[in-house]
Amino acid sequence: MSANFWKKKLAAWLHDPAEKALVLMRDVDDQGRRIGHEDGSLKELRAKLRIADADFERRADHLAAGADRPNWPEDKNGFRPTWANVRFVERPVLIHPLSGEDIPLPKLNDIHAADVRNASQDHFLKLIERDAQGDIDYRLTLLSFWRFGPEPALVVGAPDLGDLWRLLPADTRVPDHSIWAHLDIVSALTGALSKTDGGKAEPALLAMSFGPVQGFIAQARSTSDLWAGSHLLAALVWEGIRVIAEELGPDAILFPSLRGVATVDKWLLDQVPAERKSAWRDRFGTIGVEWLTRATDANPLFAATLPNKFMALVPASRASALAQRVTDAVRTMALRLAEEAGGQIFGLENTQGAHWHTQITAQLAGFPEVHWSVANWPQDADENGLPDTTSIEQALTAFYPAGGEAPGFFNEPLWRMLTGGEVITRQGKKRGNPKVVIGDTHEFFAPNHGLLYPAVHDLAERTLAAAKTHRPFAALTQHGYRCTLCGDREWLTDDPELLVTPPKAPSQVSVWSKRKDGEHGIKKGEHLCGVCTLKRIWPRLFAEQMIDVLGGDKPDRFVISTHTMALAGSFGRLVERYDGNIAGKAAALLGLLKPEDAPVPLPASLDRALRKVKDETFQHVIRRLPAALDREREADTETGNEGHIARKLKELFDGERPETYYALIKMDGDRMGAWMASNEREYQQRFVDTWHPQVRITVKQRYGVAPGVSDYLESFRPASPARHAAISSVLNNFSTHVARHVIENMFKGKLIYAGGDDVLAMVAVDDLLPALLFLRAAYSGNGDAAGMNVDIDLKGLQIGRGFVRLNGRLMPMMGSRATASVGAIVAHHQAPLAGVLRQLDAAEHAAKVHGRNAFCLRVIKRGGGEVGVTARFWKTGDSHAAPQLAESPAGFMLRLAHTLANSDFSRRAIYKAQQWLNDLPPRPAKEDADWRAMVSTHLAWQFDKQKGIADLAREAVNFACEQYDVDDPRPVIASATNVPGSRTAHREAAALESLLVTAEFFARDGRTGKRPGASS
Repeated sequence: MSANFWKKKLAAWLHDPAEKALVLMRDVDDQGRRIGHEDGSLKELRAKLRIADADFERRADHLAAGADRPNWPEDKNGFRPTWANVRFVERPVLIHPLSGEDIPLPKLNDIHAADVRNASQDHFLKLIERDAQGDIDYRLTLLSFWRFGPEPALVVGAPDLGDLWRLLPADTRVPDHSIWAHLDIVSALTGALSKTDGGKAEPALLAMSFGPVQGFIAQARSTSDLWAGSHLLAALVWEGIRVIAEELGPDAILFPSLRGVATVDKWLLDQVPAERKSAWRDRFGTIGVEWLTRATDANPLFAATLPNKFMALVPASRASALAQRVTDAVRTMALRLAEEAGGQIFGLENTQGAHWHTQITAQLAGFPEVHWSVANWPQDADENGLPDTTSIEQALTAFYPAGGEAPGFFNEPLWRMLTGGEVITRQGKKRGNPKVVIGDTHEFFAPNHGLLYPAVHDLAERTLAAAKTHRPFAALTQHGYRCTLCGDREWLTDDPELLVTPPKAPSQVSVWSKRKDGEHGIKKGEHLCGVCTLKRIWPRLFAEQMIDVLGGDKPDRFVISTHTMALAGSFGRLVERYDGNIAGKAAALLGLLKPEDAPVPLPASLDRALRKVKDETFQHVIRRLPAALDREREADTETGNEGHIARKLKELFDGERPETYYALIKMDGDRMGAWMASNEREYQQRFVDTWHPQVRITVKQRYGVAPGVSDYLESFRPASPARHAAISSVLNNFSTHVARHVIENMFKGKLIYAGGDDVLAMVAVDDLLPALLFLRAAYSGNGDAAGMNVDIDLKGLQIGRGFVRLNGRLMPMMGSRATASVGAIVAHHQAPLAGVLRQLDAAEHAAKVHGRNAFCLRVIKRGGGEVGVTARFWKTGDSHAAPQLAESPAGFMLRLAHTLANSDFSRRAIYKAQQWLNDLPPRPAKEDADWRAMVSTHLAWQFDKQKGIADLAREAVNFACEQYDVDDPRPVIASATNVPGSRTAHREAAALESLLVTAEFFARDGRTGKRPGASS
């Protein structure tokens, strides 16, 4: 793109100052004369950048304002009342963009307008980039402003605004979206309105998705495969997004949010000339990025944080061509990487013409799957000056049932209201600057084309869904034996005659059979196709890519095995209790270790705790024990004897058996499509709820009973670019920062994938219940941890009012109205991973079916049988009150299990309770209290015989009953218990049994921090 294109985008990005909310109606010059916000810091910046008024495409700002901001009612004489002017420093309020909760701030009168204006001006002057000749590099300057403009750490010389700098509103009357979101949208619209090919200046939404996702990732035999599948797919998605970012700028991507993503930061640094890289590295260092320094897989570049879908704002005339370029770029990269992976297996010489190379070319054709849609954003007007919606209404009609009603957004009361009144101008003419009269006494500006955004987004999403439904593909002819991992494609070979021989046949001699077990990550007996070879070799290829980023250092990749994760709970308790006695027992194990027992990676939080123990022998033993146990188990399988290490380990753990189970968590945000579409009442906000309280109160008092106008005030805000920017930013923060902190810093876990609202993680069993709770609470930014009887270190995480604060950074989350569903599986570390993943998918689906905002926890026992609980996390509604985590189903189970584990309670009480629960009569509606009292008394008596926890028994009964409306047959807790001999029939009894049995599982063997010496 030309320099003029980037100059126009930069002019758009600078049409409002970042500090607008803090200087509006209060900034003065050196002579004490009031100056407008556009004549403050922007005046000097535009002069330095040689930007004139003609460089600014004002239509982009009008479209953004029409899409994002409300239409204010005015008196018929056009008078604009003073209530519309909000002085933010005097009444600073932010509104959560998704929940609508007011967030009052302390007064900001002490912040002098001149100080913040000068600091902002200096900040952006330092971000201007020039080429080797000293001329302004408009493209690089735009990238610099976009990335570093919102970073408060780079703003010096002003009052310490901290995170408020990131959250400053674009409009003080509607403080639910930031100035940065508005600047991004206006810049993106400017690019989409460009006429580089002489075509019509009309923007469009380009939606693209990539796959396969679940099947591709789930074809895994190890945690390394699981990570590689998700990370490779995210890398391919970025390759496609990069085409748009390089052509139109990263602000053109509406979803996902790219600012602060490590992969995007690396790309930005690659755009910088060599002589400027040091300055940019310093900027990244100042804002505290980790990807330039972390030489392990804790580096954020190892995190798969991009979802498999994006939406971009592009010129309509170039949308199809851009979609094809994205498709070609992604598939070219996949083929190139597969060829490199094949070269690692077969050798790098003579690849062209080799049979395996021909196989890869055929097998990678059409990989990954790419689907896309384009929805034009019409800009024509009708005879009244209103948007001409003929084309988009006709397009949407195909997706809505015939019935005479306008399709989608055009049938919403808001649209009908703002387009149904008399269209006039101040002079009474039918053309010119139109206004709409509502209720004969009040005027609204006639909606501009920005208000069509919800319809454009709806059309893009529905067309994409239709494209994914109709998936044309060319069948791949395969004749030989199939890949031992996926079973879909032939395994690669340099001799096609070998394909007729079973891969594991004794007579079969191939490159695969000659490999040592574990070489290049290939397991003994594996014969892989082109796609699976790429997945298996991808960790090595990616680590090599990281060498340049880290200045020549090749990062260590920490692949935590299921066995190590299982042992993490036992190791964690051992580290907590470390003393001289434990040190001696650990030293006794040292002589049983062999050189091949290599140290294994541990979960990050456990690794940090272990390093604090200043005993190198103890550290050495702990890190090598998993490998030693694996070696000994293989030998014991042949002899049938228990090895020396296993026996000594019991002594180390004071008779406690080492943990053999681990847990997988899969989380998915509920109804994200509805959140984005904003076309269902549950996921919408009334217009008045998005306004500053000053405006909200005054407008209601002035217009609340006016005919027609009152209906507008109660109407619901449609989807908008700012809303989508807010959701995108929230999911970016959650996946990039928060999910990893919860899983890897607060608990003993490993984050495998976090792309937006989707999370896949592995945790130690003793951390599963609290990890479920805090992951869910962090997603909403809502939850009160008071009352938990388990000591949980939040590691600096603060949650509340729809926000989280982490490492000094305040980040909005999805808010109190948003929900998520989670599947969780506890499995033996030797259970085949592919089967466990299928169970995990089923558990997540069960949580969704249960009514969303639910978790389905299943314990798959090694010896057969299953226990578990499916329950809602907590009740949801319009209240912004923080849920009490301790009182939630998962919190109650944690408290119950902790109490059982840390008392002299006998497991026999649970088994005896199961015997009589089946004989309970159904709970009658009229005698509900009597039924509860009867069961509570009986269970309390049973428990009291087992060392006095009667109060908890009564709470368990009440808890199980309160999950049900007596007249509602749908359960809130559904039993997932599959205990031999269990015949519990009634739902309350089944829920109680499920609760007790599952809690008892977590109470065993110290899974909730059981104190040493407590009996079981």
